[in-house]
Amino acid sequence: MARQRPRLRRRWLAAFIAAAIAVTAVITVSGLRADVQQTTVARADTSGSEVAVGPLVAFYGDSYTKGSAASSPAARWSSLVAQAEGWTEYNAGYPGLGFVRKRDKVGDVTADVIAQHPEVLIVALGINDNFEWTGNEQAIQEAILPEFQRLRDGLPGTRIIVVEPWWYTAERPASVEQIIGWVHDAADTIGADYISGASHWLDEDPATWISADGLHPSDAGYAHLAQRMLEELDALTPALPGR
Repeated sequence: MARQRPRLRRRWLAAFIAAAIAVTAVITVSGLRADVQQTTVARADTSGSEVAVGPLVAFYGDSYTKGSAASSPAARWSSLVAQAEGWTEYNAGYPGLGFVRKRDKVGDVTADVIAQHPEVLIVALGINDNFEWTGNEQAIQEAILPEFQRLRDGLPGTRIIVVEPWWYTAERPASVEQIIGWVHDAADTIGADYISGASHWLDEDPATWISADGLHPSDAGYAHLAQRMLEELDALTPALPGR
C-alpha cells in the first residue's frame, strides 16, 4: 500500500492537477548548456510564507522531460513533481535524445548530470531510440548499461530511479518492448529503482493528454504523468527525501 501523503501536499497536488500548472515561486536560470535549465521551486506553508527549498533532484531525459509542447516549463511533469515534493529541480531534458539518438548533438549530458551531485536522479530515456531502430538495434542495446553504469559510478551516493521509456499511442512497434526490457535489465544491474508501466500512461485518453503535434503531452497530459509519477514514487521503499 502506498504511503499516505501529508494533507498539505495533497492540497498542493490537487491544485496543480486541476490547473495543469505549478505556480508558487519558480526561478529559472541558465544551466551548463542552453538546453538545460535549473528550476528552483519554493513552496508556501499554510500561512503563505515560503519555506526552505528542498533537496536537489535531477531529471534526465528527452523532450518529455524538457516539457516540449507544454505551455511553460512549470507545466511539465518534472516541475509538477518537484513542486509537489518541495524539491529543487535540475532539468536535463533534451528534445530528441535517446541512448543512441542525438548523442553527437548535445555533448556530454551524463557529465553535466553527475556534476550536479543530486540527492535523487530520475532517468526517463528510450522513446527516441525507437525512431532510429532499424540498423541500430545492437548499438542501442549496447549503449544502455554503460550509460547507467557511468551514472552509478559517478553518483555513488545518489538514489537513482529509472522510468520505463515513454510511448504515446496504444499501437506500438516491437522495438518499444525490446528497449523497455533492456532498460529494465540495466536498471536492475546497477541497483536502481524502476518504475514500470509508464509507456502506457497516455494510452487511455490521447485526445486530452496528447498535444496538437500528435507526439508530446499537452498540459493535461503532463499533469497526468506527474500524478502517476507521484503515485509510483509513493510506493518506493525506502521513502524519498521529504516523505
